[in-house]
Amino acid sequence: MGSVIPTTRLDIMSEAVAADPWPTLRALREQGPVVWHETYGRWLVTTDRAVRKVATNFARFTVEGTVVEEMFGADAFISMDDRRRHDDLRNVWAEAFRKQGLDRLRPAVERIVAGLMAPVAARLNDGEAVDLSQTLCRPIPTLVIALLMGVPDEALPDIVRWSDAMAAGGTTYLSETEAARARIAREAAKQGLADYLLALIAARRVRPGDDLVSVLVHAPAGAALPDDQLVQNLRQLLFAGNETTAKWLAHIFVTYGERGDTRRALVADRTLIPPANDEVMRWQGVVGTIVRRVRGGPIELAGVELADGAALTCLLAAANRDPDRYDDPDRFDLHRPARPNLGFGVGFHNCLGSVLAKMEAEIGVNALLDAEPDYAVAAPYAYSSVPMRGPMPVVVAHDRG
Repeated sequence: MGSVIPTTRLDIMSEAVAADPWPTLRALREQGPVVWHETYGRWLVTTDRAVRKVATNFARFTVEGTVVEEMFGADAFISMDDRRRHDDLRNVWAEAFRKQGLDRLRPAVERIVAGLMAPVAARLNDGEAVDLSQTLCRPIPTLVIALLMGVPDEALPDIVRWSDAMAAGGTTYLSETEAARARIAREAAKQGLADYLLALIAARRVRPGDDLVSVLVHAPAGAALPDDQLVQNLRQLLFAGNETTAKWLAHIFVTYGERGDTRRALVADRTLIPPANDEVMRWQGVVGTIVRRVRGGPIELAGVELADGAALTCLLAAANRDPDRYDDPDRFDLHRPARPNLGFGVGFHNCLGSVLAKMEAEIGVNALLDAEPDYAVAAPYAYSSVPMRGPMPVVVAHDRG
């Protein structure tokens, strides 16, 4: 073990860092794979290799007892490291999210996107500037996950409002007063969504359908759960199914709107869209951090001994620009050789809906390029936070340049 442990007091959760995190994350990564944050009282994990070691060793680096439990509940499978319990619950939905199952959903997703794109295309053709965050980024994943869960259209405004409040509660650069208000709003949103889901669970017990709520309620693993645990698992699905994908779409549309050469290459060769979207996930990303806690005694990570109970924040955004894994990592490279990044996580807590999100992104980009192949970003935007980072608003118009 090295004699000098790198330390920092950098405010990595500030508004300025959210806007441009890369110099700060690069500086931390250059300090070492594991850096002690004196202000936060936790370890920062900065490199691809070290992050993967943490994320794949659930026996020693646990998500239990972290802010994930606070957000989703201890009985949501995203919050548990008991492999059997986790897999029993996750596998209830796994088949629906595999490629074979989602291929059957593709026509429905295409219809949803086409319906949303029609008014956007008309406005762009009329010379208007359109905010895609409100017209495409948010509605596409919300309508798709609602379809999968059997949520009626009239409930969607409430679902979006609750999801927004839950995400805003994690914004890291608010004032103390603003943060307190955001936490109160987050808890109110969690309760509002829970009340709605309880009613939906009761309805599906009596009259099941082919939606994911019915599947969970009537599966052996779900039928054995009390209502509060069913709610926790459904709430994580609704939140993750629209919040992260909406921010990824925002990153994608901004990236192509600001990079004319990339956009024109995608217009000319649509097969480049899926790998280009993956590169956006690496280059920008949505989930910038994950948290873990050491359990089972002290453990060494990248030459640093971590005490039992030590708190860790894995900086996925830093790891996704690790030069030991990616050549020239700060450059967006449309033709970068395929190599899995950490945007959808790694280990058994990886994103259940990654295949669905990729389908939504591919269909969304194709539809936008069909409607307006020469669009450009037409207004300034800001970023939400480092842990859940996405640009807003995403105002675009015809590129007259």
